[in-house]
Amino acid sequence: MYCKLVEHVPGQPARHPQCRICDQRSRVPHQRHPITNAIDGKNTWWQSPSIQNGIEYHYVTITLDLQQVFQIAYVIVKAANSPRPGNWILERSLDGEDYQPWQYYAITDSECLTRYNVPPRPGTPSYLKDDEVICTSYYSKIHPLENGEIHTSLINGRPSADDPSQVLLEFTSARFIRLRFQRIRTLNADLMMFAHKDPKEIDPIVTRRYYYSIKDISVGGMCICSGHAKACPLDPATNKSVCQCEHNTCGETCDRCCPGFHQRPWQAGTFLEKHECEPCNCHGKTEECYYDQGVAERRQSLNVQGEYVGGGVCVNCTNHTGGINCQTCLDGYFRPQGVLPDSPDPCQPCSCDPVGSLHETCVKDEKHAEGDMLPGFCHCKTGYAGESCNRCALGYTGYPECLPCNCSVQGSMNADPCIGPCVCKEHTEGENCDRCKPGFFNLQQSNPKGCEECFCSGKTDVCTPSHLTYRRIEDMSGWYLTDLPGLTRVSPKQQRVDGHQQLSISNVAASQVLPQAYYWSAPSSYLGNKVSADG
Repeated sequence: MYCKLVEHVPGQPARHPQCRICDQRSRVPHQRHPITNAIDGKNTWWQSPSIQNGIEYHYVTITLDLQQVFQIAYVIVKAANSPRPGNWILERSLDGEDYQPWQYYAITDSECLTRYNVPPRPGTPSYLKDDEVICTSYYSKIHPLENGEIHTSLINGRPSADDPSQVLLEFTSARFIRLRFQRIRTLNADLMMFAHKDPKEIDPIVTRRYYYSIKDISVGGMCICSGHAKACPLDPATNKSVCQCEHNTCGETCDRCCPGFHQRPWQAGTFLEKHECEPCNCHGKTEECYYDQGVAERRQSLNVQGEYVGGGVCVNCTNHTGGINCQTCLDGYFRPQGVLPDSPDPCQPCSCDPVGSLHETCVKDEKHAEGDMLPGFCHCKTGYAGESCNRCALGYTGYPECLPCNCSVQGSMNADPCIGPCVCKEHTEGENCDRCKPGFFNLQQSNPKGCEECFCSGKTDVCTPSHLTYRRIEDMSGWYLTDLPGLTRVSPKQQRVDGHQQLSISNVAASQVLPQAYYWSAPSSYLGNKVSADG
């Protein structure tokens, strides 16, 4: 049995003051007020037992399970035939076990401190921080006695509402929402009467008027799609909202890059920036890749714009290709001159003669070609020559054995070193012209005189060849601009000009961060002892 408080208050028009029955098991539909009435969108309502049935009915908890985690924007609670709840807590949870408060509601500002130990926020609710939990008495007034509403905004009015911060996104994330009612709103005169009497002695006509009733609980929110979806329609099969991921992202909450789109690391999208996942540049040889920060820092990965930006590493390259971008060929294969890495079948097998070659691996592509060698050329043993190392080199005879001829190919002037007698170059001597004259060193085939004259600053004319070797350095990675102490670094732009790599930086851009005098810093391959660079 319950009676409406609105019919008990003097001055209120009570057309037919009477008490009614609330019974969940009643055969009469309008006497049943189950909790489902609070979320059915109709004009029906849920009602709790009145405190005539026991003082414990001040304490009622309603839990909503949204079936998946959403970003909650607001919760609106509409009362039915009773005033709004007096003291209560709105709570959230991701797992249904660990609940955190979103907002406290109290009958008076002083009860915010005494009951919840939270300083009251007077007037209309307002928020100073993204995750601030306030206590308000704004929605616990006795009036209206029926059909009162409680509007709790969780995003609007907070500092980062226009472009939500990570703190706000975490604060608003919830699967479970709990309304923990702790005190029914009563008329204060009735309360005074309660204070002095045993509850059993109080007139039931008074206690029957105090209960909770909720006509509607509305929750507004968004799917958690990490800023990478505009819509999340309901999937009837699973009864869950599914993100329609954009920007080449995948996953239930668009929380990772799709396969093949790992040139840059995944980032959540914001209102201001999409943070699209970029495709890896695998020259059409695979759809699989992963991101490697070290590769990005060393500028080794080519993106689809042809720049060394990002860290995508291709895996399971097809058509005998390999390398970070499937840009080179596997051992035993080569890409002919003029064939591009994105050609459908770029790699051909090497044809190295097993007798004359050092191994089966030939020059893989133009980048690996040194000196006069071209892609497909094999690396020959001493005494062998030709693209496939299948003949004797000049100065050797008797393929397949290829033994040295009588005359040195480096030191003689013979057109065919195998036909004597040996005619020595100006600075060479010996029966086979195979050694330098005293005062000379470094016997070379390319030197018309055979050997170089020793230069010992006039102190001696006796010298021997050193172990030092000549090589070319063409390393374009690791260059940057810096100041003299080397504290500030500015990376240049890298581009191809006429087939050559070129580094450049605008003086305007450099001057913004560096002093008037600034310097190129070369990578380690150019630094250190470079005695062999002499001459």
